[in-house]
Amino acid sequence: MQQAIWTITTQNDFLRQRTVKVKQVGRAVSRVTRDLVDTWDTVAAHGIAAPQIGSDWRIFIWKGGDMEEPEIIVNPKIIKARGELTDFDGCLSVPGIYGVTRRAAEIEITAWDQHGSPIRRSFEGFDARIIQHEVDHLEGVLFIDRLDSLDGLYTLESVHEAGTRETYQEKRPLTPAVQDFIERMRRPIPGHALIW
Repeated sequence: MQQAIWTITTQNDFLRQRTVKVKQVGRAVSRVTRDLVDTWDTVAAHGIAAPQIGSDWRIFIWKGGDMEEPEIIVNPKIIKARGELTDFDGCLSVPGIYGVTRRAAEIEITAWDQHGSPIRRSFEGFDARIIQHEVDHLEGVLFIDRLDSLDGLYTLESVHEAGTRETYQEKRPLTPAVQDFIERMRRPIPGHALIW
């Protein structure tokens, strides 16, 4: 069933908890995976972690650049990380706010698929960023915790081009009130420190 996305303004304490490892793929876990799939088409995102829909299972759904369909990942564990990649980050649970984070450029994970079969895969570039972002959710970490500075945070605002019907997205700095709110909500982690 489609679920609402939990945000730091409504469910920050829950989003900050570590998730529970799945022991076996049974009815409860299957229900969460169905909810993730049902919610997928209702949002514009690269991934959704179980805590974002109110589940404490160690599960997420994601879709990489060359994938036709999203994939469920259960019990992910990052076993190797190499390099550094700096790029934008955003999150459904921190809606409308974006910033630049540093993450590992290449990772390797072990996990299960949605049926409980073991998998071991490597990812690089933006796909590696997506996986790290979702694993962070399973550890109670949000992208705002990985910011080197709050100065680069921004929102996107639709702007109408004068004299036309065209619109484009323009970066706008956060208001002081929103920046103060983010400062209160974050739990800083140095650099792209691996905590998993």
